[in-house]
Amino acid sequence: MPRMNFPSVFWTMAFVLMIITYIISGCEKTSIQNNGKPTGNLIKYSDCKNTVTGILSDTTPNNLDCIEYSYNNLNGILKLNHINAGFNCCPGKITADISINNDAIIINEKEQEAGCHCDCLFDIEYQFNNLQSLTFKLIVVEPYRPVDEDVLEFVLDLNIQPSGKFCVERKNYPWNIN
Repeated sequence: MPRMNFPSVFWTMAFVLMIITYIISGCEKTSIQNNGKPTGNLIKYSDCKNTVTGILSDTTPNNLDCIEYSYNNLNGILKLNHINAGFNCCPGKITADISINNDAIIINEKEQEAGCHCDCLFDIEYQFNNLQSLTFKLIVVEPYRPVDEDVLEFVLDLNIQPSGKFCVERKNYPWNIN
């Protein structure tokens, strides 16, 4: 039977233990990394829903511009889905400037470019962490909202209703097309 070299086994085990410790220490919660400050991020967005390859929502008609939300009290994460957000058919990258204070969250949606001569609807997912207040006004500033139609804004009280959906009706293109 071969004899084991103790120093070699020791250093190998020590190295493996250091690697595991390094990996585990890198898995901090967002609240620690952000010093407990509220954060909001655009997570992802769909392809254009008005095209042949785009997927139309079977639960939200295309004449409605909606925010669907869900708050998880255990991890403190609020997820928002902006359903039927209007943008150019070729927006480049869709982004959002997000402002959070104690009584309001303002999402200013933007597109990199208006690359085509058409508009269409997209779904956009957002995630918010470390909210200081669970009652606030949500305001979505949309680049293609007709000026004569309502702003997508409402008051959320996540203590009373941790999930729900709020919609405004849209009558102009790119909404309400068949």
